[in-house]
Amino acid sequence: MLSLDQAQAICPKHMLNGPCGGVRDDGSCEVGPHITCPYPLILDQLPWRLPPSPQWGEGWGEGDRLPQVSRLASKLARNEFVTLAELWAPANTNLNDTIRRYQALGPKVDAVNIADSPLAQPFMSSLAACAAFKQAGMEAIMNLACKDRSRIALQAELMGAGALGINAVLCITGDHPLLGDHKHAKPVYDLDSFGLIRLAKRLRDEGRFDSGRTVEGKPTYLIGAAGSPFTRPVEVQAERAAAKVFAGADFIATQAVFDFDRFAEFAQRMADFGALEHSRLIAGIGVVTKHEQAHWLNTNVPGANVSPQFIEMLAREQPQARRATALRWTAEFTSRMRELLGVSGILLYAMDHDVESLGELLELIES
Repeated sequence: MLSLDQAQAICPKHMLNGPCGGVRDDGSCEVGPHITCPYPLILDQLPWRLPPSPQWGEGWGEGDRLPQVSRLASKLARNEFVTLAELWAPANTNLNDTIRRYQALGPKVDAVNIADSPLAQPFMSSLAACAAFKQAGMEAIMNLACKDRSRIALQAELMGAGALGINAVLCITGDHPLLGDHKHAKPVYDLDSFGLIRLAKRLRDEGRFDSGRTVEGKPTYLIGAAGSPFTRPVEVQAERAAAKVFAGADFIATQAVFDFDRFAEFAQRMADFGALEHSRLIAGIGVVTKHEQAHWLNTNVPGANVSPQFIEMLAREQPQARRATALRWTAEFTSRMRELLGVSGILLYAMDHDVESLGELLELIES
């Protein structure tokens, strides 16, 4: 029988609160098939496990817990449906074209969710990109990953977000460097996502650093966390997402959803813990327009499981009609997701930086 310390030693991310969203269906780690995720073997030892009826603190359902410092926060507080758009910042210093393309989406999008060195590759920093979008009049969510930073650096980023008026932070553990193009980079993982959520909450609500030192001018931001509805077993990942709410997350944004029934089970299990009364669940939608993209997702993203029927449909379609067919299918799927009880918003993932596909999709949904 493994101990928690032994499991942490096996995990490439040294996570205290596994399993992360990178576990493949066969139980292997995203870092490599030679590693079997140890956390499903020691579920009874994991510190985030919840009692059947957890005692929640003050939450969304009990008045305005957070200052409504943004349109996004206000809409979530009123439980109005929100639409977010994912962005991988460019690997250059010019954001002008990128901002213009997202501005073209107009008021249909409430905020842009800016990734933090996704797939363990360097791009423009999420904090800098968020500041540029805010200056251009658009709300942005800063993603903050533990993979590259100690808790000192993480707190510095959070204070920077507060100073620049960034109104939401998504706390993630982050991809291991072995998955990226700097395979000799040293991972940090001083904290995982749970530790970062608690750190961000302490800084915002109590005005204290992790050391206990107080700060003047506390930051105000929504605290978000990631959900992994397709990492098996689904009941464990749903409980883990609920535990992130218990730790302080105001909303959970998930990986791209392609299996409606499996996601519905994930959402229901979160609801059974009371988590959806105290947070908001935002469902990821992958906007696939090519069957090659679907194949890539199934091969490279644990748990993506794009429907074989969808892939076959695109492969049979005439090349000039594939984009329109794929977007119609995604619009119908998104409409079903919007009607699912407990879903408070969607996060649109553009494949291959195809921002225009998001606008086309939103027009189809509204038509």
